Amino acid sequence: MGHPKRLVALTVAILLCGCASLRWSMTKALRDPGEQLRSFPEEVWDEYDCEDQRRPFFIMEESALIPPRVKPKRDFNHRMIYAMCPLRPTEVVAGTLSTRIRFRGKPIVRDTMASYELRPGRWVVDAFVSLPEDAEPGVYAYEVQFESATIEFEERLTFIVEPR
Repeated sequence: MGHPKRLVALTVAILLCGCASLRWSMTKALRDPGEQLRSFPEEVWDEYDCEDQRRPFFIMEESALIPPRVKPKRDFNHRMIYAMCPLRPTEVVAGTLSTRIRFRGKPIVRDTMASYELRPGRWVVDAFVSLPEDAEPGVYAYEVQFESATIEFEERLTFIVEPR
């Protein structure tokens, strides 16, 4: 009967002790691409006191890459969590969402969504990005930019491409 407990304890110890690639792989495996509502608009409205904010109110709560070290032809996860209070209930803010991967200052991968919508409430957005097969080892930047008539933001995160 003690074996399952030992297995769980060993698994937790491995995850906590530094097997980073296993930890990143497990975290990434638990995520699905797309958008997921985490908090309803009323919760965000109260939390950020949106009645007294200039609206539409937008805040990027988290933006992260997993894993931070990637090999060529592999993918990584970009997760952003944002909160938004629109001018009117249920209103969305449509704009252009652009992503870029830069190496040595030059874009090597670009993607643009012309009609991306920021929605009211708190949203978790997971995107999986594949690196080119010929990606050279080094430091890269992942950039996310959103532009609309009322909301603009830009995020830059770095990651490492390791040799094959």
